[in-house]
Amino acid sequence: MFIGHFAVGLAAKPLAPRASLPVLLAAPMALDIAWPILVTTGIEQVRIVPGITAASPLALDYMPYSHSLVMAIAWAVLFAIGYVVWIGDRRGAPVLGALVVSHWVLDWIAHRPDMPLAPGVETRVGLGLWNSVPGTLIVETAMFVGGALLYARATRARDRIGGAGFWILIAALTAMYFGAVLGPPPPSVGAMMGLSFGSMAILGVAWWIGRHRENG
Repeated sequence: MFIGHFAVGLAAKPLAPRASLPVLLAAPMALDIAWPILVTTGIEQVRIVPGITAASPLALDYMPYSHSLVMAIAWAVLFAIGYVVWIGDRRGAPVLGALVVSHWVLDWIAHRPDMPLAPGVETRVGLGLWNSVPGTLIVETAMFVGGALLYARATRARDRIGGAGFWILIAALTAMYFGAVLGPPPPSVGAMMGLSFGSMAILGVAWWIGRHRENG
């Protein structure tokens, strides 16, 4: 999933009111932040195989350290501890840890059986939502709209940047998502990694917009 991960982060704002917008978006994407680093360094492996699923051309051959269930829990603990040390928000830390683990759960729903359980364990699981483009688009778009509305209800804009800027971000992420699902596959793994690293700029935009919103 892509905007499905962002959706749960946005929806969690009422549960973690002190958490900033970029942190809420980064937590459920933490595994995908680690993943391109591990692929680029050769620790994990991915291939582009058009048609391997209807909604994604990615053959995720080896990703036990970024995307296994056991490591997702480990990343969640590290994220939560880091958040407490950095922000001091003990109430929000468990919520953010749960958001990190939610990435594995949502990927288990979306992926073909390629989601590992733990490093060194051969069993892989996945329910295969990506085998249906309409199903993928309906589920993720509905999640994202719901998450955006929950975040908007839990906060209020201080100015136009916090108001219009937030909804422009939501629209831009939606457009990027539809382009990724309906558009051509990346020309190479290197290009895909470049896009993955570039997409992290979203967190910078979210930080800027989040500074123009406050708890409602």
